Amino acid sequence: MTGEFYRACAAWLGKTPRRASFFRCLFRLLPLVDAAAYLGTAAFLVITSWPGRWKFLLIPAVTFLLVSLLRRALNRPRPYDRLGYTPFLPAEPGKGKSFPSRHTASAAAIACAFGFLSPAAGAAAGLLALAIGASRVIGGAHYLGDVLGGLLFPLPFALLYLL
Repeated sequence: MTGEFYRACAAWLGKTPRRASFFRCLFRLLPLVDAAAYLGTAAFLVITSWPGRWKFLLIPAVTFLLVSLLRRALNRPRPYDRLGYTPFLPAEPGKGKSFPSRHTASAAAIACAFGFLSPAAGAAAGLLALAIGASRVIGGAHYLGDVLGGLLFPLPFALLYLL
């Protein structure tokens, strides 16, 4: 991805105030919907003492913790810092910690957790994870590789669920 790609995305997303407002709202709302669905389901599983509740809770928690540590260790610069553009999403210059995308990794981990409850719920959450990842690239906060890394990162921990 080039700076020109990110500039073109930002220009298109922000072309009109109405469009900009819609996409800013959408890009903020996607992770909130994902988190709310996960937390609501987690609460239900804990309250009902569902036997697999700890695995459901731990897959996203372990993913979040390990992704945070990896991001800190790698401290990959954000594309807007390296390529010199103003992203559509709010940005903190010099923030770093771009790889892997934590939003995407968390959403993918949640999708894996839901997938063990119900394949249909896992598929729906997986589509939401893809949308969150796409929003991070289109919004200019991440490289495509950051998002792909985020999508793949939770898979080994999710496989532990099967044990």
